Amino acid sequence: MTARPAAETVGFDPHVFVMFGATGDLARRRLIPAIYRLLESRGFEDRIHLVGVATSRLDDTAYRSLVTESLVEAGWEEEAVARWCFRSISFVSVADGFGDLSRKVSELEHQYDLPGNRAFYLAIPPGVFVDTIEGLASEGLTKSEGWMRLVVEKPFGTDLRSAKKLNEMMYRHFTEDQIFRIDHYLAKETVQNLLAFRFANMLFESSWNRNQIDSVEITVAETLGLEGRSRYFEKAGVVRDMIQNHLMQVLTLVAMEPPVRLEANAIRDEKVKVLKAIYPVTRAAVTRGRYTAGEIDGERVPGYLEEDGVAPDSTTETYASIRIDVDNWRWRGVPFVLRAGKRLPARITQIAVRYKEPPVSLFEVDGTCRVHANVLFITLQPNEGFHLTFDVKRPGEGMELVTQDLEFHYADAFGPLPGAYETLIADLLAGDQTLFVRGDEAEEAWRILEPALDLPTQPLEYPAGTWGPEGSIRRPPRP
Repeated sequence: MTARPAAETVGFDPHVFVMFGATGDLARRRLIPAIYRLLESRGFEDRIHLVGVATSRLDDTAYRSLVTESLVEAGWEEEAVARWCFRSISFVSVADGFGDLSRKVSELEHQYDLPGNRAFYLAIPPGVFVDTIEGLASEGLTKSEGWMRLVVEKPFGTDLRSAKKLNEMMYRHFTEDQIFRIDHYLAKETVQNLLAFRFANMLFESSWNRNQIDSVEITVAETLGLEGRSRYFEKAGVVRDMIQNHLMQVLTLVAMEPPVRLEANAIRDEKVKVLKAIYPVTRAAVTRGRYTAGEIDGERVPGYLEEDGVAPDSTTETYASIRIDVDNWRWRGVPFVLRAGKRLPARITQIAVRYKEPPVSLFEVDGTCRVHANVLFITLQPNEGFHLTFDVKRPGEGMELVTQDLEFHYADAFGPLPGAYETLIADLLAGDQTLFVRGDEAEEAWRILEPALDLPTQPLEYPAGTWGPEGSIRRPPRP
């Protein structure tokens, strides 16, 4: 969202990058490949000294082999990867406390004459955030002469109370400008381009209001089920897992006013204003669903209650659609529908901005209006891009209208897009917080959605491979 400096000028100061959860799936499949790709493309290999941290009792050699294997599987050349691992990676077990980690960080900073810059990435379950941060503080690792940055993965709390408690605990050891709360959806190029799309193109900005827009739908549809995540998902559900963070963040970018300038706090101030204009949702505005056995891509799949690790009396939702009203001058009366679900017919993340129909139709046949509302589809994944529908006359006699598309796809114009984590880690190392969630943003989102959490009633059922339960807004996204 901010203008990004050229690679040679990005402020990647030499530092120690401490990655908790270093043997986990997120670190191995996402974070380490993102770091290596970033360093490989910008030539900054010697500026990051990566310390993998976990409770596993590995030594440096074993962990370097693990990292090498992951990167080779991702397509990199083994010899180059092995050289980087030997030069830049070490491992510390915290099974017996944080003393060894403190000694390792001090040793690296002395050995390489580093200025005390430290990044701590918590790629760990949220239940151990507090103990980890307190452990860092107890060994003095949160104090140094250089910069200090703490990265927290979602979910940020499980409700408003826990989010406030986590914020208060972090503020005892870090300031807000040192805390980077990651929501990887914000790093998708199409999400970042929302500001350019709106504020650089007068055609859209002049119509981006209640006078022209009828409704806005934001959809995250997944074909997958639990994929081994039942322990987490049973406690979370789709409202906590997707809507509170990803969809609420996208909503703020769609609905926000122009910031006074393109810098982190100015943008985040406007996002918070949107959230403050939203009342807590009512239960009547929430439709919850749970998939039953059905068919995805021609294959039979089990229902949610049949998945391993799911309680037979579970009330967890795998689908939710929530109507939200932004009570301000621009959006009063325009419904925003946030919708997310598992085991739906297609994998797609999309914003559908539906415009109003003309006030008077000149194109009626037998009393039926044949005009279709213009819809702007902003696809965040896959095949990122924009579609705008419009009506044209079909050639021939009579006045028959048909809907056509104007389309733009990022891959066609710019080639492959960088990964979300590569973008986020680059911004972390540059100290740019634009794509990260501020503490008050997280708390406001929880405030709005609390009535939709932990409802005791059983969700409505929908067969896997359909667009959700009856009674929800089931209009499928446009491919």
